[in-house]
Amino acid sequence: MGRSGRPTTLAICCRLPASLPTTAVEACLKAGRHAAVPVTWIVAADRLPLMIGQQSAADPRACLAVEITGSLPRQALRQLLVRVAAEAPGLDAAAVCGPVSDEHRRVLVDAGIRVVYRDQFDASRRGSRRPAPHGWPCRSEVWGLWEVTHSSTSLAGMAGMIGRFMPWGSSQSPPPGGLSVLDISAASLRDRIEQWNAWAQRHRAAGPPVFATLSDLPSLIAGAGRRPVGGSILRAA
Repeated sequence: MGRSGRPTTLAICCRLPASLPTTAVEACLKAGRHAAVPVTWIVAADRLPLMIGQQSAADPRACLAVEITGSLPRQALRQLLVRVAAEAPGLDAAAVCGPVSDEHRRVLVDAGIRVVYRDQFDASRRGSRRPAPHGWPCRSEVWGLWEVTHSSTSLAGMAGMIGRFMPWGSSQSPPPGGLSVLDISAASLRDRIEQWNAWAQRHRAAGPPVFATLSDLPSLIAGAGRRPVGGSILRAA
């Protein structure tokens, strides 16, 4: 726990690139269904029907983020988001590579996107319109949209960032009460599933971390909807 009483929060994101064969995607999802922690799957719009059909979560949209190129023209972005809304109604998370203009942000908000995972923040002259919790790499450039980026700490696999909480890694760990977003590959995810399960089952220390999806972050920032450690929207019913 941090000094404020807020738990350390970890959001694990796994990219499933378009080049990844469908059989490999299905293998990732099968492993994810037995994970003890939630994972946000970052996928292109083309993969949304497969992801919705393969998952067993009560609301599979809650663990998905659509991948978007920041350089898309505004009209192309609007058309893409219309398609996303048709394929996965209610999906509210995106992952954007590249710069994002205020016009693009407003298009995202109008389409129901509430949180965007960024490779890095844009330079901002006005700062965040809403305060984020201390130690949370989050920013709100326009009302209704939170942007989050990965921790500034370099990650080799998954080790350094969560060494204090997980059964592998170094002594480096997230700041107490802070947020760390971990961006990992599909191969790394499959390798770690059993370790996550074993760790979550035996961990009983005071002040355990909270695991969240990207979609959870807006409500967590507002102080609501915390998920207990080990809770997973990917666990099979």
